[in-house]
Amino acid sequence: MIITTWNVNSIKVRLPAVLQYLVEFEPDVLVLQETKTLDENFPLHEINDAGYHAVFYGQKTYNGVAIISKSKPSSIEYNPIETPAKEARSLAVTIDNIKIVNLYVVNGQSVGSDKYKHKMQWLKRLQSYAKSSISKSDNVILLGDFNIAPTDDDVFDVEQTKDQILCSSAERSALKKILDLGFYDIFNDFDYPPKTFTWWDYRSGAFQRNIGYRIDLILASQNIKDICNGYFIDKETRYKSWCLIEPRTSDHAPVRIILK
Repeated sequence: MIITTWNVNSIKVRLPAVLQYLVEFEPDVLVLQETKTLDENFPLHEINDAGYHAVFYGQKTYNGVAIISKSKPSSIEYNPIETPAKEARSLAVTIDNIKIVNLYVVNGQSVGSDKYKHKMQWLKRLQSYAKSSISKSDNVILLGDFNIAPTDDDVFDVEQTKDQILCSSAERSALKKILDLGFYDIFNDFDYPPKTFTWWDYRSGAFQRNIGYRIDLILASQNIKDICNGYFIDKETRYKSWCLIEPRTSDHAPVRIILK
């Protein structure tokens, strides 16, 4: 079973790349963040024509999450990490007895800002939901754009990013509380060197200079960790011709796991 997470930064703009990704990599499940579209405008027919089911929860211009899958989910939870503003940041399904939770964590803008406080509150809600989920099932995957670099190895420059957004001690502590519930960052089970990233800013040639962060994560319960035998960061989506149909590809790379 192949499960991929990808922040596409607009499904409308990136649809050709998503469809080609389905052809080339044949994921069983592809979860998307920042679809940035209302539900009535989601390209469901195109996804169905590619042989996939899709569930989605979106809003105009911002946020938005979707789960594309070969098998029809047996259960769906829309916006399980609910906020007063009804932001479209979370979506959960059960497929083949695996609970798959798609997350687009609040960015937070800057440490100490109102948006940062909102991020920390959202992470507390996520902690509660993660605790409830893993207490009910041994097969749980939390994945998506976490907007947190877990360690200093996951940033391009430790001094430059110290105590900044994505890297603050409070953000990392909130992530650790989720891991302490019994989740594992699958990246750590595979032999990747430091400075392996999933997101690079569009500006200043960041991708070419490898000025990035590892913020797109796949966290799994012990049962899932035990059957995971492959982990890949599909960086080639930044330069493959089919991803350059649009003015530019997403600033995130897809992250993919393979389960036995």
